[in-house]
Amino acid sequence: MTKTNEIYQQIVEMGKQIRTLQSLSLFMEWDQETFMPKGAIGFRSLQKQTLEALAHQHLTATELQELLGKLIDFDTGEFIKDDGLEDLQKAAIREFRLDVIKAKKLPESFVKNLAKMGSETVEVWAQTKPKNDFATFTPHLENFLKLVQEKSKLLGYEEHPYDPLLDEYEPGMTVKKLDKIFASLKDFLIPFAKKVRSKNLNTDFMYGEFEESKVLELDKRILSAMGFDDSTFRLDTSNHPFCLSFHPTDVRMTTVTKTTDLIAANVSATIHEGGHGLYEAGLDQDYFGTPICQAVSIAFHESQSKIWECCIGQSKSFWQHFYPQIQEMFPKNFKDQSLDTFYKTMNRVEPSLIRIYSDEVHYCLHVILRYEIEKGLIEGSIKVKDIPDIWNEKMEAYIGIKPKNHAEGCMQDIHWAWGLFGYFPTYALGTMYAAQLFDTLTGKFPDFDERLSQGHLHFIKEWLGENVHRYGRQYSSEELLVRATGKPFSSSFFEKYLEAKYL
Repeated sequence: MTKTNEIYQQIVEMGKQIRTLQSLSLFMEWDQETFMPKGAIGFRSLQKQTLEALAHQHLTATELQELLGKLIDFDTGEFIKDDGLEDLQKAAIREFRLDVIKAKKLPESFVKNLAKMGSETVEVWAQTKPKNDFATFTPHLENFLKLVQEKSKLLGYEEHPYDPLLDEYEPGMTVKKLDKIFASLKDFLIPFAKKVRSKNLNTDFMYGEFEESKVLELDKRILSAMGFDDSTFRLDTSNHPFCLSFHPTDVRMTTVTKTTDLIAANVSATIHEGGHGLYEAGLDQDYFGTPICQAVSIAFHESQSKIWECCIGQSKSFWQHFYPQIQEMFPKNFKDQSLDTFYKTMNRVEPSLIRIYSDEVHYCLHVILRYEIEKGLIEGSIKVKDIPDIWNEKMEAYIGIKPKNHAEGCMQDIHWAWGLFGYFPTYALGTMYAAQLFDTLTGKFPDFDERLSQGHLHFIKEWLGENVHRYGRQYSSEELLVRATGKPFSSSFFEKYLEAKYL
């Protein structure tokens, strides 16, 4: 082993300690949303605060910086030594350097305060949302917003204070780029949604009382077909579906089984989180502790959930296999309804107040609305108290409906309560990435629909694993998309996907 390799291995060991601490903090989040007693929130805040501070200490430790400095120049990013290092290892060092630089910009006391306020604000949101009580939530969100604005200043920016927050979830993306992408997308989607809006569909059969144990059984059947290994993941229930991963061998997902809307609230949500889970499980665990065992970006993560949820899980060929099972499990609702009726009803296009239940056509408009509001909050052009009115105005302008209360309006999402400003745009970017990946995927397999109709889904997992998952952060989102599809990013793939499906 060369001296360079020895230094690299020391860096990896330190990285494993950091990632383990971060995973413990994620475990606290998972537990808080699933099994934690409500009265434990105060202590949970202290636990997360302590773990995130420790992880930050390790990431900003002088020892780690000195070790990295022996291999790569912190100022220029040029390698000083790379003899004996493979391309993946060099990519890990390159990304490690960026993580350390970013972490050193945030004082430990600030990180602890951010974690503490996040847990507390989420708890206030959870209490006030069912009551439609935005007034009580307002001062808590205002205080949190000040911290997020301070975070933006600490991270630094050249053009817009929203840029460093956006960069956390989609590295390299800026307001300048995003404004252009979203303006074009909005111009296409608003008239298109009106053009393809569903009419005179009887949707009553999609709703009812569904036995929770059977709902969970259906979810697990689908996840198994997608390629999940029972020994490396678990599925639980929560108020809001999500997926967290502590290691490629430990993926946690949640879904909602107590529902009157089997498909949108449960099945589609489970497939969505399954896409996230397969990405995490497909990362190269041999590189755990390095950026190679981390997703390239949240937007690419979202592309994996969207390609499964929408491009695959809302296709007719997928349901040729699974719909008979639903008819057998829930005959009261579905036995007398044909596959064609079910397919058209599931893919109906109509305005929805709730983002996560929105159809494919309106979904990105929900995201753009949130982006425009939180960008205004960060730059100071929008005040927290004005969010409900601005939200309602944009909902009417973009989607054509207006919320009757805050729970189905501006309080529906947990993101701002968590402090996840900059996160929402990744949903739309991921949706567009998914369409581009799907275009290539279906081109590679001429018998794509036939395979799906027989319930064969493992080949999709394998293709995504080979072309996306295994690379981690070796390449940027733009580079990875080009490697996987052979073409640079373009929103035209999403627009063509919608036209082909809905026209």
